[in-house]
Amino acid sequence: MITRDIVEEQTAHAGVHRHRVLSLVDRLHKDKAIDFAQYAAAVQLRTLLMLETPPSEGVSSYGGNVGHSDGATKADRLGQRLTGCWITYDGKFSWVGHRRLSDAERQLDAALFAAVGCYDCAGQRRLNARDGNLLLRVVTHTEDMPTLAGIARQLTKFYKADSKHAPAYGLSFIATLLSRLAMHFGLAK
Repeated sequence: MITRDIVEEQTAHAGVHRHRVLSLVDRLHKDKAIDFAQYAAAVQLRTLLMLETPPSEGVSSYGGNVGHSDGATKADRLGQRLTGCWITYDGKFSWVGHRRLSDAERQLDAALFAAVGCYDCAGQRRLNARDGNLLLRVVTHTEDMPTLAGIARQLTKFYKADSKHAPAYGLSFIATLLSRLAMHFGLAK
């Protein structure tokens, strides 16, 4: 079952309203559970993510493009452009060159590191994949969005399924990650 939280908002034009589907972070801000700096940081992270998510390019045509390159290899060419790696038909791997990160990719990487990363004792950058995935779901998912109690159950086994304290734990965890993001973006001190 797909669940969505849809609200009607007024636009800048008098008397004109629009419907908008909320993510969990939108709903938390609407309910005043997080402050504006945390919400603005989440919106900035969502914007950086959407800038780096390429639009769908399709795979191939239906045969009407006589004289064009083979559509079956389009995914291979796109993968090579995105990663710098080439895998041949017989399974051999070759490195054809590293592409440079775009400015938006660097900003997204830095924001995720600020929220869910640290340096280990060897000085290497480490990201907590579980927390990063959770943060991205909270910021972007509008259908079947995570619940605060579900977040608490993912993070710890301390709270039982029917615990009334689990949503508070989930909210405090999300608020902590968003506060770190707000500091990174210069929205909070």
